[in-house]
Amino acid sequence: MPAASERIAIVASERGPSGTRLVAIDEHGDRRLVLIAPAVGVVRDSHPAVSPDRAWIVFASSRGRALDETSLWIAPLGVEAVPVALTTGPAIDSHPTWTPDGTAIVFASTRDGGDFDLWRLAIARGRAAGAPVQLTTGAGHEVTPTAAADGAVIYAAVTPTGERTVESRLEERRADGTIRVLTSGPADASPALSPDGATIAFARPVIHDGVPTSELWRMARGSELASPIFATPLPVTEESGPVWSRDGRFLFATSVMRGDAGVVFSSVIHVDLREAVPRARMLRDHAGAIARLTPAIAAPVLDATALLADPEYLPELARILAAAIEDHKSK
Repeated sequence: MPAASERIAIVASERGPSGTRLVAIDEHGDRRLVLIAPAVGVVRDSHPAVSPDRAWIVFASSRGRALDETSLWIAPLGVEAVPVALTTGPAIDSHPTWTPDGTAIVFASTRDGGDFDLWRLAIARGRAAGAPVQLTTGAGHEVTPTAAADGAVIYAAVTPTGERTVESRLEERRADGTIRVLTSGPADASPALSPDGATIAFARPVIHDGVPTSELWRMARGSELASPIFATPLPVTEESGPVWSRDGRFLFATSVMRGDAGVVFSSVIHVDLREAVPRARMLRDHAGAIARLTPAIAAPVLDATALLADPEYLPELARILAAAIEDHKSK
């Protein structure tokens, strides 16, 4: 394992003038390292996944492709590591996740033509070991997988219901290939299985003043009863892509604030699930407001004291936006 990986706690995709790049940040949100060697031109590196042994990082990237197209790449977990392509061809490959034993990744791909299906790719010594194996062939899209130790894969099944409308529910593909419906939807998404395999965190819409926004929920695996993670909703933002800390104590996610013209700001937030009243806090770089998304956790145990000292999310977001408005007025 590269020695530099010892200093890497959290990985996130950071937006900038050259697109999005993967950086290592600490428990406060301060950037420590640029992880992947720069590419030529503007690229989009996102959705990192760190291997269970912390030796490798797999991510989706537009390197060598249009910005809205991604393949999967792998690199040693270290400083400006040189990545190698895991997948090639015209298909869009995205949302990789490692199997708990570290021998393979599961990802969503259009390589079967049209819709996204789930595929499994064996990994050995940082390289693909054979060709991808198809796991699902649903009528719609199967996306955002999370893998269990028993060989099951939990994912969001997205079905078009109209010209611009879809329904989404959580499903589980067991090791024997059978499919089990976990939730009825209609808009459940981005499941993440806890390290002990007992709990599924996911995104589900909540109505605020007649407007649906995505928030974080959880349910026991094998149960149909789900509950919101935050006692106090986050009405002005949308949370998605939950990621567990490796000890199962903290849950991280991407939070987005949208405006009429699209995304206004994106942040990485976290919550301590041991708190009596779980509160959202922001990973904020002291250098200034930086748009970040799609976190991954590398450290076996995070600095809980530092995380609990992070600012509460909504007041800090309001401060950042107010500062941005004042800065715009002064120009």
